[in-house]
Order: sequence, then structure tokens, then C-alpha cells
Amino acid sequence: MTADDGQRRPVALVDVRCMFVSVERVIDPQLVGQPVIVLSNNDGCAVSRSDEAKALGVGMGDPWFQLRERPNMATLVALSSNYAEYGAFSSRFHTTISTLALASETYSVDEAFVTLPTAEPAAAAVAIQDRVRQWTGLPTAAGIATTKTLAKVAQRRAKQLGDALCDLSTWSPAQTEELLAATPVEDVWGIGSRLRTGLASLGVRTARDLANADAGVLRRRWSVVLERTARELAGVPCMPVGFTPRDRQQLMYSRMLGATVDSRAEMRSVLAQYAAAAARRLRAHGLQAALAQVWVSSSRFRDQALHHTTAVALDPPTADPLALIEATRALLPHLREGHPYNRAGILLTGLSPAGAQPTLWQPPNPARERLAAAVDQISDRFGRHSIGYGPAGLGPRRWDMKRERLSPAGTTRWDQLLTVR
Repeated sequence: MTADDGQRRPVALVDVRCMFVSVERVIDPQLVGQPVIVLSNNDGCAVSRSDEAKALGVGMGDPWFQLRERPNMATLVALSSNYAEYGAFSSRFHTTISTLALASETYSVDEAFVTLPTAEPAAAAVAIQDRVRQWTGLPTAAGIATTKTLAKVAQRRAKQLGDALCDLSTWSPAQTEELLAATPVEDVWGIGSRLRTGLASLGVRTARDLANADAGVLRRRWSVVLERTARELAGVPCMPVGFTPRDRQQLMYSRMLGATVDSRAEMRSVLAQYAAAAARRLRAHGLQAALAQVWVSSSRFRDQALHHTTAVALDPPTADPLALIEATRALLPHLREGHPYNRAGILLTGLSPAGAQPTLWQPPNPARERLAAAVDQISDRFGRHSIGYGPAGLGPRRWDMKRERLSPAGTTRWDQLLTVR
């Protein structure tokens, strides 16, 4: 099959409904039919809601401390984010899809683009959805169209109507145009609030407006990415399944702390752990970074909220965890001793493939590379608290993420495996 043939084949976007809640219901079937939400880090806000929870009036991002005080929320079940389980189910979801799709592309933890056969694409999509439900227990919604961007619009409509499938390939041009006219431009894949404002100045307020806009103007004023989006809305395939528009530009590791940190010594441990985690992600992607931006901040709701940031050049570019840990220390002198900080992060930019920028003055250190690989292997086998780099120490730590409503790791830990009776 040629690339051009692949572009003309129907495309589907398969999405897991309420991914986090759906995983929790597979682990505990008693949650089916109940109003359930999954909370963000440190049990903060609702980030996944069942239909029953939405019917109660739970909005995306609603704080848990407010929800639990409402009289009508007595039946609401709130659970902490169980990332190990969500990651495991995501892997099973994408693996299952690949067994039936002509080609598949991982879009996110709970979404995948797939290429379908030209003959009876809806039947092929339904077969994929049925297999996902049978093999993983996860319910899905799917949208079919001639382009990835239109498939995203179709999938959004299926979710809005509570349908399992929306197939735009069977719609007339007039029906598709009517749907695009009813779709706000900010709901189009890749269009954010800032871009929405700029497009509004050109009279582009709906997906139909964007599809009919001058592609050349969109490219000159904004980017080739927006031009592709507009052309795809008009039915012209620009991004076949598996298409990667550009290389990763940056990598960030940021967290809200489970408890405030008010000393430089303890913040040194926080930043060391974050730097090690960011370095591991770099190596997983085969990348190295040339610049590290480190920051810490305190809650904006406190008096005298503080934010400190510093940037450290990494010369030569590296993914060495020890080098990144050393870089984070540049921020420590700026901190106010005794001030309660509750968030920290590290942003790595200037990314390039590992080894792409060789240097004569500081050649790679094989011993450091072996050390990083050994630490990764031990963490994978015995858990992330089994080993650490110097200041990062061994966990659990006082400021680790709070998850007081955590469900069992029913498929990822031997001591918590599901029991079938």
C-alpha cells in the first residue's frame, strides 16, 4: 500500500469513555452505575467523571473539598488517581487496537487513530470497539471520517450524544457542513483560546469557517499546522495515521507537592527527584537537553506568594541525571528559608537526539551512562522507592503526592491482584 493509498482510506479515532473512571470500574465492578470521579494529584480536583457524576452537577476541575460538602453529593464516590493501573490499561488498549487495525497511532493514553478498510469501515470500527471491550473491559466511542481532524469532530459528536460510533463517511456534504457549522472553532483539534481570539478577528468562529478560510493566509499568519487543520476540515488528508509533524521541542516534569516544603535542604531533595525523573523521560525518548529551567512557587492564595526560576545551560547537551540534579541546585540560593512552597518543576528545552552533537572537550562518560541504566532497571524491577540519587533519597517522602482514596493496583502488583470467585 502506498502512502497516497493510505491517505484515501477512512480514518477512525477510538477513545475510551471516561478513561480513569472506566479503569476503576473494571477493577471494582460494584462502581458500575454509581456516580464516580477520579481526583487529580494530592486528591485536589475532579479530572474524570462518570455520566452519573455529571448528572449530579460535578464539573471538570471542581475541587474535592467543595464537592464533599454539598448535600446532593452523599452518593458520590471519589477515588485517587491510580496512575500505575491507568498506564497498564492504556498499554492494553493500544495493543488490542493494533490487532485489528490496518495501521494505528497512539494519540494519547486513551485515544488512538486507526486506518480502516475502504469497504465497510463502520463494521471494522465496531469490531475494534468490541474487541477492546472484550479484552480490556473498557467502553469506547469512535468517529470515522476521511481525515484525522474530521474523525476527531465525529468522535466528539458521538460522545456528546452518548453513541458508540459516528461515521461521517456516510454523511452527505451538506450534513457534514451542518455539523461543522455547529462546532465552535475552539473545539477543533489543536485550537486553543489564544488562537481562537486571533481567528475571530478574521471572522472564523466555527469549524466550517475554518474549513472555508484561505489556507495560504492561515499559513502565513500562523503556521503550517493550522493550514493542515483547515485543509483536513475541508476533507483533504494532510496527516495520515502515523504522521509526526515535528520533533518534540521540550519536556517538562512538574508536580504539586503533597505537603509544603519550607527549607532549602528539603527542596534540594525535591528537585533532585524531579531532575532524575525528567532525565529518565529524556532517555526513554532517546533525547538530550541543552537548557534546564527550574522553578518553585508557593500557593497564590497565600499572602506573599513567591515564585523563583532560573535557567542553566547544559553544555554539552545531556540526559545524565547527575548533571540535571547538579543544574537544579542553582535555584536553591534564591529560596526564602521558612517560606512554604507547594509546587516545583523542571523544563528541558533545546532537545536533540542523543549523540547528535558530539564534542571533543567532554566526551560521553560510559560509567555515568551505565549507572543511569542500572538505576532504571532496579526501579523497574523493585519499584521507584527502591533506589535514588543522593539528595533524592528513598521514599516515601513527606512531600510525596497524597492519594488517600487510592484503589488497589488490581493488575500491576502481585500483592493486590484481583480475586475472582
